[in-house]
Amino acid sequence: MATSRIATRYSKSLLDLATANNTLDAVKGDMEVIVSICAESEELRSLLNNPIVRVEDKKAVLDKVFANADTSTRSFISLLADKRREGELANVAANFIASYNEMKGIASATVVTATALTGDVLATMKSYVSTLLGKTDIDLTNDVDPTIIGGIIIKHEDKLLDKSVSKELREIRKQLIYN
Repeated sequence: MATSRIATRYSKSLLDLATANNTLDAVKGDMEVIVSICAESEELRSLLNNPIVRVEDKKAVLDKVFANADTSTRSFISLLADKRREGELANVAANFIASYNEMKGIASATVVTATALTGDVLATMKSYVSTLLGKTDIDLTNDVDPTIIGGIIIKHEDKLLDKSVSKELREIRKQLIYN
């Protein structure tokens, strides 16, 4: 995740504020909503990064979009807009979630499979990744990529475990070409 110093500082401040107000879990939920909405809405990202739109108009839109958010979150979003840092909202939210997970000892990992994992298979995979990483609490997401043909790819921070069929086929191809 590419991030800026600004996003890091603001997310640290929000984490401290949420801890002091005992609203840490509520704010984390709000940050997850912010990350997903900003990822899905090109219009919102364009609005936040547009220097021509007045701050008051941006604040009005943000108030309506995040009307169900905790009061700490809404006032923080308003502060970001007042400081002309509303373009950093998604980065601040992503940094907040990462800091929250680090503080709570939650490791996040992504499992890439050819088909979606469900129920028991997902629970088994979560257990496997938990033992693999040596962490008890895992936030596991499943990405589907049919191009891997079969097997799994596990991503955690800067580590990658590739046990996919497509990788094995590439390795066989290399051996055939160079031998």
